Amino acid sequence: MSSNIYELLNDVKTDMGNYKIKETNDMENKRWKKAAAKNIMGTGKKKKRWKPIAAVCAAAVVLAVGVGSAPLHYVVQAAVKSISYDIASILGIKKNLEPYKTVVGKSVTANGITVTLNEVILNEDEIVVSSTREYDEKITDENKSIIGVHVYINGKSVSDGASGGEKQEGDRTIVSISECDISKDVDLSQTLDFEIQFVDYDNMGKTWDFEFSSSGEELAQSTNTVELDETFTLEDGTEVYLNKMTDNALGQKIYFSTSTGECDYDLVLKGFDDCGNAVEFTLSRWSDGVGRLNISTIQNGNLSDEATELYLTPYAVKFPEQSGRLSNDFKQAGEEFTIHFR
Repeated sequence: MSSNIYELLNDVKTDMGNYKIKETNDMENKRWKKAAAKNIMGTGKKKKRWKPIAAVCAAAVVLAVGVGSAPLHYVVQAAVKSISYDIASILGIKKNLEPYKTVVGKSVTANGITVTLNEVILNEDEIVVSSTREYDEKITDENKSIIGVHVYINGKSVSDGASGGEKQEGDRTIVSISECDISKDVDLSQTLDFEIQFVDYDNMGKTWDFEFSSSGEELAQSTNTVELDETFTLEDGTEVYLNKMTDNALGQKIYFSTSTGECDYDLVLKGFDDCGNAVEFTLSRWSDGVGRLNISTIQNGNLSDEATELYLTPYAVKFPEQSGRLSNDFKQAGEEFTIHFR
């Protein structure tokens, strides 16, 4: 992880207890809700932590909205790298994703905002959504809504969590990307009936709903899965088991579990491929005893198509006991290992 990301995040207050209670007018309440929605962390029984793993354009606003039931859930934050409606361009993927995506292109207008669902891609345990919002009036801090995404399959809510990035284009348009984790008991390779619901967190009664059918069969068929048998030990004695790696056109993921069924550490796998390119996997999620590390393109871009081996070393840093400053003081947690994946 690049240190500047942590420096930025360290300036964000995520403990709602830090907000002083005082009488406010309607305008102040609206501004406070917007600030809180951007920085909110789960409280009570359902603990959630989020961390950005991609650089965000200066004009972009990054959102992280948890909707899951997991006791601890990490959510990827994707950055809108350019103004585009195409998922590949938004995520900076220099590959042809046409065979894998569903182009929806439908629009719904409500309360002065037209939401267009552009494209979706189903990828193993997540759905990636590209959308745009057109405002009837010029966008300001006062009327810019915080929009979250909920996913339903065959009428059942299946969203474990969602995150994403957005960027404003002109005075009235916002382009966004959302990565929504899907319950692991859903087989996305089948043809399924989806409902994508965009929710205004300033007004929970305001939604934009889209229905379509889609399947991740082609991407599933082209996904290479490599079983892993690597273990390293964290400072508190917890053993981390790297179980498998998946490789497809959308990127690479490494799945892991722990000896305790918990993960109180931020994890990074750093190293090189056999072409000499630097490679880094950062923690994307932890849910129901299973964790995932995704290839990070912040520093080094996408993994080379010519690469067939990875030489990675694990690093870890403990999360703060309570909401507060995240540390970038990663320490080596194990020896270098090799993954033969192509």
